[in-house]
Amino acid sequence: FMSRPSHRTSQGRVVKIGGFEIFNGPCQSCPIVVQPWIKQFCSHPLNSWYAEVDLEYAKDWFNHYGLKESIDRFDEALELISDQHSEKWTEYDVKTITEIQQQAIRLYGMLHARYILQRDGLAQMKEKYEKGVFGHCPRFSCNDQKLLPFGETVQPNHHSAKLYCPQCCDIYRPPDSNLIDGAHFGPAFPHVFLIEYPKFNTSDKFAPYQPKIFGYNVYDRKDKGLFYAHSTNKIDPSV
Repeated sequence: FMSRPSHRTSQGRVVKIGGFEIFNGPCQSCPIVVQPWIKQFCSHPLNSWYAEVDLEYAKDWFNHYGLKESIDRFDEALELISDQHSEKWTEYDVKTITEIQQQAIRLYGMLHARYILQRDGLAQMKEKYEKGVFGHCPRFSCNDQKLLPFGETVQPNHHSAKLYCPQCCDIYRPPDSNLIDGAHFGPAFPHVFLIEYPKFNTSDKFAPYQPKIFGYNVYDRKDKGLFYAHSTNKIDPSV
């Protein structure tokens, strides 16, 4: 008979916050039932768009440039993301860990926006794109063209994530976009992606909708309004 592993240890315990299991003790004492933070984040049903940022990339100080000033409790948030809790974590109550968790999500999102612009991140996003994880273009003439995530700005908490169509080159609002910060993907990602994988750039297939009357094309003239072309003769219905 084997007993189930306890969530409590002599140096901390596991707390549950927003679907995450977080150990409030030094990581060398963390029970094996607790998954790495990045794995937990990316396996969350609402986070299917996100790539798994490489742990070494997340810890590399070079990739933190410009982030420390905009993230509260940066050091603790990074410890949480990289599963390197120090001894002081034993002193944190649930409220403090919740605050660190919120900042960790923000920090991960900003690191993610940078990670998906380089080779390994692009490769992960390519797999998601090919599976249609980001959805399909709602425009009829795009014939279910797969979409790419897009952010209007690199500043967090300004705009929700949108979707970019490689065929009509337009931007769409997904149903659940309010749950995802657009800064976690950024405005450059779709274009870098299509440069890296040009076979997915289908803009040459774009076919604008052409209005017709009885099978003839309808045009707009500023002087006489709408008219349609019949064979080679232009017929103005106002005459």
